[in-house]
Amino acid sequence: MSTFRVVFLFLCSLLIQDTFAGDNAASKNPLYSRYPAPPQNDRSLFFVQRSKNTNAIVYETNVLPSGKINTDDPLKIYWMQYASDSSKEDLNYVQRRYAYGIQTTPVKGHPGQYMLNFVSYEKKKFFLIGDSEGKRYKAFMTINGKMAELKRIFIHLDGGTFWFPNIVDIEIVGKDPASQQEVIDHFKP
Repeated sequence: MSTFRVVFLFLCSLLIQDTFAGDNAASKNPLYSRYPAPPQNDRSLFFVQRSKNTNAIVYETNVLPSGKINTDDPLKIYWMQYASDSSKEDLNYVQRRYAYGIQTTPVKGHPGQYMLNFVSYEKKKFFLIGDSEGKRYKAFMTINGKMAELKRIFIHLDGGTFWFPNIVDIEIVGKDPASQQEVIDHFKP
């Protein structure tokens, strides 16, 4: 098994997130309704959950005191520890470097826009795009053949081990920017 696949599987074994604020009932999967939704703010982008427990990994824009995005480090990523005390906790080195971290690459000719991918899975690219003032950002990804605003990712696990979890399904949920309708895609890595 390639190192890339091992790292991705490691990411999936650790991932846990919930529904974007107010969206937890929106998914057709009744399992989501039992997961707490991370609180939303102007920096909220998306979150990741898994079926193993209710913890969530939250992805936000990392802003400077001026309100502008930190171009050197555009994302803030942290755990919401719902399985214990609902506290926030930074990702550790292994989680950041090999599992839940995000690689960010500025898009040439488009200041303030970034191409993104999980450090553990490079096949699914997505984009961080800001409004005209560079203060409110959203993550966009192709979901079920449409470019949509990424809201949440849910990883359904069924056994396996810490390093080699059995991933049954990954569900990606977003919102179509034109129709405002939920868009859902499923895949197995």
